[in-house]
Amino acid sequence: MSEQLIKFRSDNFTEYIRTPWAGCRIAQALKSGLGLSLPSRIGESWEFSTSAELPSRCTGTFEGTFSEFLKNRSHAQQWLSESHRMVWGSQSPLLIKYIDAAENLSLQLHPPIETPSLSSYESGKWESWLVLRHNSNSGIFLGLECGVSKDKFIDTIRRGGDIQSLLHFVPVHTGELYVIPPCTIHTLGAGVCVLEPQIMQPGKKAVSLRLHDWNRKYDAHGNVSQSGKPRELHLEEALKFIDFDAPRGKELEKLNRIEPRIILDNRELRVVEFSLLPYLKAQVISGNGTYFENASNELEVILVMQGHANVIVDDVNYELTAGESAAIAASAKQVVLQCRKARVYRAHCLPTLFSQC
Repeated sequence: MSEQLIKFRSDNFTEYIRTPWAGCRIAQALKSGLGLSLPSRIGESWEFSTSAELPSRCTGTFEGTFSEFLKNRSHAQQWLSESHRMVWGSQSPLLIKYIDAAENLSLQLHPPIETPSLSSYESGKWESWLVLRHNSNSGIFLGLECGVSKDKFIDTIRRGGDIQSLLHFVPVHTGELYVIPPCTIHTLGAGVCVLEPQIMQPGKKAVSLRLHDWNRKYDAHGNVSQSGKPRELHLEEALKFIDFDAPRGKELEKLNRIEPRIILDNRELRVVEFSLLPYLKAQVISGNGTYFENASNELEVILVMQGHANVIVDDVNYELTAGESAAIAASAKQVVLQCRKARVYRAHCLPTLFSQC
């Protein structure tokens, strides 16, 4: 049988003009030990993607994109389960990014994954944030505060008023995970760096509807400039998806923070699991030591966020270091992780028809 693990290139970054709020943590911390020539400010690093927009590129014996790799029928049969192929074909609905925000991102929401009004090449999306690093007192904006009326919200945006006072701010801590379902008003606050798994219709472009961008203007290079132009807003379209009677404030915060299940916790190694039903199951493995279990029988994505890990797939050893990511074939039987001061993220999708969710 051919190899069961494929590593991806570690420099799959969005252009600065698309992420003018970019910070320095991706270059200076997450990928600093890879010997890459990196821009000083990186807003997004796409660690796993079968999107045509910014696909993951394989390293090793196959040097094309992972999407191209899966187009081969024998590859698809080895790397994707039968249930995956029945639901999603030879592509994956999963996109995983590192995001580092030196400034507040724009306030936005995403339509439901299946939204009839979207074009044939667009998809809504579901996402989550695993907090990796943060400044003191930094956090996320999650929904509206209690008591904020629809009219006040709309009027404040249209006249460029103080929108921050209308939003529910959540101070964050390293290791916390928040789910951002479709139709949820949200944004990352300044000083927060996260791992962001997203789920969308495979092969389509995810839609983000921008409600507010903190009254900023940008020049042609993406730099903040009072003589520049504001980014496009999508307020009228976004309002179609906002339920102003939905939970808010602390209630929404409690609903959207996912508590992990402890799998292993000793002096050297800690393993926690997040079951983000109905879409995704993920683990975070931290520390020193060996952890093994049977493989999931689904395509898995593995990222080393800190330290080093030997990933032994069916007795074949692969070494990953901080800033690297890889995929493991669905046909794999056993995965062993040998961690050295490591923090590893491991995830796989649960084949689900989105119309049933």
